[in-house]
Amino acid sequence: MIRTLNAIAFVVAAALAVALYIAKAEAKSSQERLEDIQAQLVEERRQINVLNVEIAHLEDPERLRALARRYLGFEPLDPSREVDLSDLPLLADARPENEGVRRDQALVRQEEGALAMAEPTRVGGPD
Repeated sequence: MIRTLNAIAFVVAAALAVALYIAKAEAKSSQERLEDIQAQLVEERRQINVLNVEIAHLEDPERLRALARRYLGFEPLDPSREVDLSDLPLLADARPENEGVRRDQALVRQEEGALAMAEPTRVGGPD
């Protein structure tokens, strides 16, 4: 009876030792994986900082002004070229009162007290 009890205790102790070894190995593996993820996180943050600095450089107004001058021929506006609104010519509206053209060139008819309705226009290619 005592031998059987000793044998059962030995088997239980061996099972617990194996379980402890497995848990320790998994914990070490998890710790290594956590360290790898933290290293990746540090590298990603470093890359984000580098990209933010690069964006700040690319969006620098002085740099953009120099590029616009060099490649597009843009120059700062000369104050002598400014005109007052009163100097602009007035255009007479030649359209009838209840017909008009919107920006998208659709004909609009509006009767007294009604909402403006656009004429249907065909869009797209051939059927």
